[in-house]
Amino acid sequence: MILLFLNLLFLKIMSLKIAACVILYNPKPEHIHNIQTYLDAVEKIYVFDNTETHTNENLFSEFDKIEYFSTKNNLGLPIHLNEASVKAMADGFDYLLTMDQDSSFEKDTLVEYFNRIEAFKNNAEVAVFGLEFSEIEQKNNLNKTPKYIEKKYLITSGSVIHLLNFNVIGGFDNQLFIDGVDIDYCYNALTKNLKNIEFQGIFMKHSLGERVFRASIFSLFLKKKKRLVHSDIRVYYMQRNSLYLLKKYSKTLPNEIQDSFDEYKDHIQRCVKYSKNSFKAFYYKLKGIYDFKRNRMGKINS
Repeated sequence: MILLFLNLLFLKIMSLKIAACVILYNPKPEHIHNIQTYLDAVEKIYVFDNTETHTNENLFSEFDKIEYFSTKNNLGLPIHLNEASVKAMADGFDYLLTMDQDSSFEKDTLVEYFNRIEAFKNNAEVAVFGLEFSEIEQKNNLNKTPKYIEKKYLITSGSVIHLLNFNVIGGFDNQLFIDGVDIDYCYNALTKNLKNIEFQGIFMKHSLGERVFRASIFSLFLKKKKRLVHSDIRVYYMQRNSLYLLKKYSKTLPNEIQDSFDEYKDHIQRCVKYSKNSFKAFYYKLKGIYDFKRNRMGKINS
C-alpha cells in the first residue's frame, strides 16, 4: 500500500502531462475494471463508446477524470483516436495513452513505463512509445536488456502517442475503420523520419484475438489444433485494409509493408481454415478484395 502511494505521488510530480483514451463496444464490467487499472496514473481519460443500441454514460458518472462520448453509432477506431488526440492537445497534454477495452496494467507497470518515456533521450524524434504485452499477467523484468528497441509498428493498445508529432504524421487514417490503424500510423511516422520505440521488460495484459481448439476444413475436421483466430467480419477488414496499406506504402516502405502484408495473409488464411464457418469467412475475404478494388473503405456495407 505504501509502495502504491509513493508511485502515485511520483506520477503527480512528473513533468509528463499525459491523458488516456479508450474506445468501447458493448462494454462489460471487466472492461470498466480494466480502465480503473490506469485511471490513477493519468490526468484525464477520454472514453468513446461505439455501442449502437444505447449509451453507457451511467457507468462512468462517479469518475471525475473521465469524459464520456457516445453517438449510439459505431464509428470505428481512427475517428475517435483523432478526436482524442485533438482534445488532448487542446487540454494541454503532451502525450496520449491509447487503450483497448480488453487491456489492463499491473499497479507498478505504468510508473516504470512513464518514467522511461520521460527519461528517453531524443524524445522529440519519437512518434509512438510502446511496451510488451501478454495474454496472461507477466512479471515485469526491469533488468532485461536491451531496455528498448525500435519497431516498425506498435499495436494501438498500450501505446503512448507523442502529440508533438501528431500533426506532422497527419493523424490516423479514417479510411481503415478497424485493423491496420496502428500499422498505418507507425509506418506514416517512419516516412517522416520518426521512431516507434518499444520498452523491453515491462508488460501489459492484452489479447490479440480468440484462442480456439478446433479442426480445420482442410483436415476434414478430423485433427484439432490450438489457433489464434478472429471473427469472420474481422477477416473482411484484415483482407481489405492489408491491400489498402500495401498500395499506400509500396513505394515509400516496400520491404516493411510486404512483411506486414505477408503476416496478414498468413493470419487471414488461418482464420478462414479454423473459423466455425469457413465458407462464411472465405466469403468475407472475397468481399474484402472486391470492396478494396472498388475503393469501398470505412465501415463495411453489408
